[in-house]
Amino acid sequence: MEEFNTIEKCLELFKSVNCIGEENLIFFAYKDAAKAAGPATMFGAAGGLVGGMVNGMEYPYDGLLINKTENGIGMFMLKQPGVPLVYKLEKMELQKDKFVFYKNEDIKEIKVKKFALLNNKRKSIFITTNDKKKYVLCADVNEARLPYHNDNFSKFVEKYSAK
Repeated sequence: MEEFNTIEKCLELFKSVNCIGEENLIFFAYKDAAKAAGPATMFGAAGGLVGGMVNGMEYPYDGLLINKTENGIGMFMLKQPGVPLVYKLEKMELQKDKFVFYKNEDIKEIKVKKFALLNNKRKSIFITTNDKKKYVLCADVNEARLPYHNDNFSKFVEKYSAK
């Protein structure tokens, strides 16, 4: 977490991969593994955990450091060491060699919704690309350990909330 705990460090990270724009909405999101696997794909015919394994191989991250610019969306993958039962921001490690960028024309849809009926402290984020990749994420509205997150995520939510 030390590598992305200030906006200055984040701007340098995204600048190093040419992902800086006029508008930089930099924030942190966890992978929402439960929603990504879905109830229908969770268990295979033999009763083993299938969806989680496939999802884990295709999307090998536990969290993402995201920058939404006017040109597209860039994402650094974050990994929590070991086999985490609960994702913890302070244990996330930046994977500098695992960065993806999608131009606006390559993004099919970005939606932000309520995480749960009675939970206003967290939001669900769905990013779908034209090549059928789907990022199913969740993010806390307020993240005290990442001061830049709150304003940036608030602007992102306002822009992409499902109406």
